Amino acid sequence: MFEELFPGPIALARQRTTPLAEERRRFLHHLKDLGYARSSLHDVACELVVVVRQLELADDGPVAPVAVDVAAKQWAMQQIRRHRSAKAAISIRNFRYWATQWLRFLGRLQAPAPVAAPPYQALLDGFTAYMRDDQGLASASIRSHGWKTKTFLAWYWPQGRAFADVGIHDVDDFLMAKGRTTWSRRSLAVAVQALRAFFRYAECAGHCCPGIAAAITGPRLYHGEVLPAGPPWAEVQAILSRASDRPADIRRAAGLWLFATYGFRVGEVAHLTLEDIDWEQELIRIRRVKRHDVQTYPLSCEAGAALARYVAEVRPRSGWREVFLTLQAPHRPLSPSGFYHLVRPVLSTGGLPLRHYGPHALRHACATRLLSQGLSFQDIGGHLGHRSADATAVYAKVDLPSLREVARFDLGGVL
Repeated sequence: MFEELFPGPIALARQRTTPLAEERRRFLHHLKDLGYARSSLHDVACELVVVVRQLELADDGPVAPVAVDVAAKQWAMQQIRRHRSAKAAISIRNFRYWATQWLRFLGRLQAPAPVAAPPYQALLDGFTAYMRDDQGLASASIRSHGWKTKTFLAWYWPQGRAFADVGIHDVDDFLMAKGRTTWSRRSLAVAVQALRAFFRYAECAGHCCPGIAAAITGPRLYHGEVLPAGPPWAEVQAILSRASDRPADIRRAAGLWLFATYGFRVGEVAHLTLEDIDWEQELIRIRRVKRHDVQTYPLSCEAGAALARYVAEVRPRSGWREVFLTLQAPHRPLSPSGFYHLVRPVLSTGGLPLRHYGPHALRHACATRLLSQGLSFQDIGGHLGHRSADATAVYAKVDLPSLREVARFDLGGVL
């Protein structure tokens, strides 16, 4: 492996004579099997030589994470003194990452000391099981409710009072404190929903006095008080037409066509597999995360062409069955946050006055386009996978032709 990466005799000799050469060689073979490029393997090999020397590794004993952190900072300071790096953070990050990966591969990274669970962890665990098993909530809702509840408990516990003594005034004080700092009205409203669910559970389980859940109030949110947040369809078409031949842009175009054409949610596209695309019948199947069912759509020419090009030319060869994978090794399914960073650059650079620049904005654009084509709210809701008509009714406010008809209605002598 060293001979493949270092044709020069001096660099090759450095790799061979530095301790733990065989261990470093095995790790590089492992990275090569994962799909790392030759240039990346070259950089990792150089980094591992630094790791061995800074940590003074010679034996096969365990290495503590704190020792890795100390060595990383020392190496960063050396790089700055030698004017080889202007930012210590980059040197620390690279050293720490590859030292940790290599030592873990060898089984030599000492397990960190266990962190004691917070005293309210049993309450959180019980609430999570209640939401999952009794209420059947989606995983995203469980995470959201759990995070808001954990935030409240972390605020309440330092007061040194038993949870049985909690009262509605504590909840009000918590919401007021958050409203004065970082949480918006909508964030507070979401927190109110989470805390109501939590205290309903806590009251039924006998952890606190009854009546708290019913007394929790939050800011008033008016139904449909905001407009849909999608860009105009003409702007979406312009964005879709600007695709380039770069691998990242080919993958981006495939995702953009799915979000814009079908209005899929980001989690639904993230879980799309190769088996969900029927190329012969020109169909695409999507698993609805909220309705817990599967919907089948005809595969449009544009979306099909973008997907086919991505799968044939760009998608890494991997054992993963998900359609969208990371382009850099180690290859793995693209996360929901990865899709956000995939969409945001093309929406934010166009100067569009949007509240959000993620994939959900294209879902709104899809719904608005279907409305302008004359589809009913029922048809639009079915296309988007809505569970209720209320979720689709928000788009009535952008049905400009119908609103103009209302404006032209002659009230005659009614007034």
